[in-house]
Amino acid sequence: MSDRYLEQRISIKFCVKLNKSASETHHLLKEAYGDEVMSRARVFDWHKRFKEGREDVRDDARSGRPVTHRTDDNIQKVKDLVCSNRQLTVRMMAEELHLDKETVRLILKENLNMRKISAKVISGVLKGEPKPQKLDFRSDLSKETRKNSSYLRKKRQNLAMLPRLVSNSLSQGIPPPWPPKALGLSA
Repeated sequence: MSDRYLEQRISIKFCVKLNKSASETHHLLKEAYGDEVMSRARVFDWHKRFKEGREDVRDDARSGRPVTHRTDDNIQKVKDLVCSNRQLTVRMMAEELHLDKETVRLILKENLNMRKISAKVISGVLKGEPKPQKLDFRSDLSKETRKNSSYLRKKRQNLAMLPRLVSNSLSQGIPPPWPPKALGLSA
């Protein structure tokens, strides 16, 4: 339960002791908490509970299975497993630790702040090998783009000209006029 709702329940209890109505209580809470106020139905429900003599502002215990899988022990097990072999999938870790896949995924994401990345991109970094040249170009391009937007336009112009320079297709596709008019010669 959020602390802001706990505060609001305490405020509702206070308003009940002052003999405020549920509508007045909701209006006061809207003034105090703005957009983060409890819903009108929840305010009326808690107002009724406190008016009937309830003293505890916390939720009642609920039936059902308690959340016990994301414990410190399981978080440490997942961390150790990831450190021992980074190529394991979430499914493989879940099977080895006898945990649910979603539990392992949440531990990796929320508790260990890890995220999924492409093995193709990062494989060279992990092995200590240099990155391919095209990745260096793209990273240089993105750095320069952030610095200067005209750099991107220049790169696009150069890249558009590249096929013509490599295959010389422009000069082969359109022959120059013969004899050249610039020389003043005629056929």
